[in-house]
Amino acid sequence: MADGGPQYGERLWVEQAADRVAARVGPALPDLGASTPAVGRLQSVPRPYLLVGAIILFDIFVLHSVQQVTVGRNTVLDNPSWLALPATVLLAVFTNRYARDRYADACREIRIGSRIESGSTAFQRLVPARPKRALFVVAVVGYYLYLIYTGRIPTIAEYEGVAGLFGWLVIIPFGYAPVLLETAAMYASLHISLPRRFDREDVKFYYFDPHNLGGLRPIGELLKHSFYLFVAGVVLLTVLLYAPFVFPEFLYTPYRQPETVVTAFLTGLWAVGVLSIGFSLLTLHRYMRKRRRRKLKSLEKRFYETVGDPSDVQNALNDSDELERFQRERHRIGQVRDTKEFPASTAMWLQIIVGGIIPLVIQWGVRWLTRVI
Repeated sequence: MADGGPQYGERLWVEQAADRVAARVGPALPDLGASTPAVGRLQSVPRPYLLVGAIILFDIFVLHSVQQVTVGRNTVLDNPSWLALPATVLLAVFTNRYARDRYADACREIRIGSRIESGSTAFQRLVPARPKRALFVVAVVGYYLYLIYTGRIPTIAEYEGVAGLFGWLVIIPFGYAPVLLETAAMYASLHISLPRRFDREDVKFYYFDPHNLGGLRPIGELLKHSFYLFVAGVVLLTVLLYAPFVFPEFLYTPYRQPETVVTAFLTGLWAVGVLSIGFSLLTLHRYMRKRRRRKLKSLEKRFYETVGDPSDVQNALNDSDELERFQRERHRIGQVRDTKEFPASTAMWLQIIVGGIIPLVIQWGVRWLTRVI
């Protein structure tokens, strides 16, 4: 991005936290980059991954080692499918960075600044700050209420000890949840808020797009890829929650099979994914259809003015200037007519449909296996 150009996207929570940690811890650490190549390569890893990776390593090795010493059990060894949780968090870090960066690239690629009213800031941020903070507060409160209501805290204390309590009560809500909740907020903004902005801001249409998608192909691709990442996250959560009950001879957990509310939550996530991608593409479709048909109506009026009497084919277009004007207008109409009213190709629709079915098939299959076993 050129200096002085428009800024799109925002700093992520995990990036802000990583910068604060680096500012406090960095000066106290020796510079090992030049003398130790491995450390030098590690320093080239983006800070968000280092921070989340450090939390995950602390959880896996420190807390679970304390659990092994204090209560004689280790959740990771008893139930390796637990690793799907940190894998989901790492996927969420990647998803957040990808969505933010790809959104910024897409805005620049479609030249959104030249297609909206001068001075508009509607596309500068992907997610408003206040809704994200409100979502975090509500989710953390709901998480603690769930632990209390289902009576899990005594089981955690008995099976995992103080280390497990620290993991469930501190690491998950304040180490993992902010990343996952920011993913949810960005996904909701991409699929609910962003498509509506195009109509609300009356974004100009690009009728000379080589892809005949009104210049919105990068937005359609962004929505598609974010949906795929969402599906991958739902699959990982399904593995995390159900694997011990599908393979009880290999994986052990003292907790009961997921309650109806958890099963409903997973089904709800699948429904949210399908409905969100459908809503976002259909919202863009309505915007594109309105702009295209309004332009066709305008060109039709100009066409009548150019031809005069279009029903008189024999006597029309005898004048060379009139014929030239007609050909220009017909070319303009052709450009608008050939522009599609969806920011997606047929192949993309098929990919989305298959991607939307996968998590539901896996969840149904897993639930069937748990009943059979």
